Amino acid sequence: MKEQLRALLITAKILQLCADVFAVFGVFLFAFIYFKLYKSTPLAALHDPTFVVTILVPFLPAAVLAWAAARKRRQIRAIVEQNEKQR
Repeated sequence: MKEQLRALLITAKILQLCADVFAVFGVFLFAFIYFKLYKSTPLAALHDPTFVVTILVPFLPAAVLAWAAARKRRQIRAIVEQNEKQR
């Protein structure tokens, strides 16, 4: 059980680190796309429906990885609570 907890914890930390890295790259990618498409008229982005896609796509990998890390942390919490109940 201790090895299982260790593996889950390491996996959760790696997934969260990757999510953080992807989030930072998402900010830069969003800024690049925004200034490339809407630099002449910044308020035109509010009228363009593809702006929603411009916002969501750069952050999608970070969101998926953060969700996976949260699932791993929930598994860890469940195992620890189950272990405490057995004592």
